Amino acid sequence: MKAFDTIRKQLREHPDEVLDLNDTQVDALSARDIEILQAEYGGSVLMHLPPRERRFMEWLKTEDPGVYEDLWGDDSNLLISLSFLQDLQEGGPGFRICELEGHSNYYFVPRHIRQEGSEALGAILAKAERGEELAVEEVLMYEIVRAPIDIWHFCYRYGVSVLRGKEAVRQLSAHNWLVHLPLREDLVPYIDE
Repeated sequence: MKAFDTIRKQLREHPDEVLDLNDTQVDALSARDIEILQAEYGGSVLMHLPPRERRFMEWLKTEDPGVYEDLWGDDSNLLISLSFLQDLQEGGPGFRICELEGHSNYYFVPRHIRQEGSEALGAILAKAERGEELAVEEVLMYEIVRAPIDIWHFCYRYGVSVLRGKEAVRQLSAHNWLVHLPLREDLVPYIDE
């Protein structure tokens, strides 16, 4: 049975049950499958973070415990809405960290790149095409221009310490390449991009 059919059957038979999907099940869903599930069940269905994202959260708990606490508090179940399902697929952004209240947000979308940063991207891409090593700041710029990303997922994927990632943001902001909006209310207009 297809992952979509299994999930749909489970939701129909046990509508109050929390979904617990593995990475394979999440990745097997097409964009259309996710659209149908979300249209039928909306944000009312809760699910556990899949294993891939739970591993990230365990890393976050060690690397930046205050941010982990800001996100989850005492909830060790790591429950989220079904509406985040598409973000959790392989290659997706993961559970976006963009609405912190007690800590600075480090969430970026392509619109956060300033004109000076856009001009620098050409040189960064040329450097990458030549196979030259890129600095953390350059890799971060490349990732931001590709798709929205938070600094924690960036650091996790590239094996960079959170302190180094935040320093890269400070450097990019100081060079007028990147706009950093640490307050939740300032970021809200950018979250759905």
